[in-house]
Amino acid sequence: MLVLIFGQSIIAANQMRTVLPGQGMQWLEITILSLFVLLFAWVSAGFWTALMGFFQLLRSHDRYAIDSEVGDEPIVAEARTALLVPICNEDVARVFAGVRATLESLRSTGNDRHFDIFILSDTSDPDIAIQETYAWLVMCRDLGAFGQVFYRRRQRRVKRKSGNLDDFCRRWGARYRYMVVLDADSVMSGQCLTRLVQMMEVHTRVGIIQTAPRASGRLNLYARMQQFATRVYGPLFTAGLHFWQLGESHYWGHNAIIRLAPFMQHCILAPLPVRAQCRGDFIP
Repeated sequence: MLVLIFGQSIIAANQMRTVLPGQGMQWLEITILSLFVLLFAWVSAGFWTALMGFFQLLRSHDRYAIDSEVGDEPIVAEARTALLVPICNEDVARVFAGVRATLESLRSTGNDRHFDIFILSDTSDPDIAIQETYAWLVMCRDLGAFGQVFYRRRQRRVKRKSGNLDDFCRRWGARYRYMVVLDADSVMSGQCLTRLVQMMEVHTRVGIIQTAPRASGRLNLYARMQQFATRVYGPLFTAGLHFWQLGESHYWGHNAIIRLAPFMQHCILAPLPVRAQCRGDFIP
């Protein structure tokens, strides 16, 4: 892919050079060409990704597809999954509307007994914390979800989000085979969550499966444009990324299913030194 991007960018830069008065020999023109190459390379990467995605979708075959060997097998009782929703001073109504929608979708599949939901709060504002507690109580009462949806607010809010997840893993991680970390505004369908667990059960050496998030419910014009773009072009670029990454994937930090045992064993890293550019505590 790099060869294609660089080759295409060099050809485009050469064409750009011919239209400049000094044929790219002046300092200002060299600066213009340098910026042009950087920006064109970004466009070229998108072009080759979309092109390969188009061919993948056209062929309807992907030898690296992880779901090709997965049927509709029932989930065994031991394959329990925790859905984690780390929050900190968030819009309470939005958070719990998303949790409610996810739980209701799970129940429609008949597989909700294999899932528990943990709302992990690091909220510092006491007024928002009271709203969170009340919203959790109302939701559990309305849906009969006591014992399935749990709310926990940390008193010692250390290490921010990574510390929140670390605390969950230490306290309750051994009870679950998988976990899915959601953003505060994430909503996942029960069908998608069930499929993720089924894929993990079939591919026992896979540690993480990343979904491809899509925007929804946006309000302003720019956000609506982004939402439209993800709906139309999202599958194309996702297929293209899958082609170039040979079945591997980026981890985007949320909406992915993770095998908990190896995660707890290997992925709790020491804090980065203060002098590091990305210093602090984190979980990869």
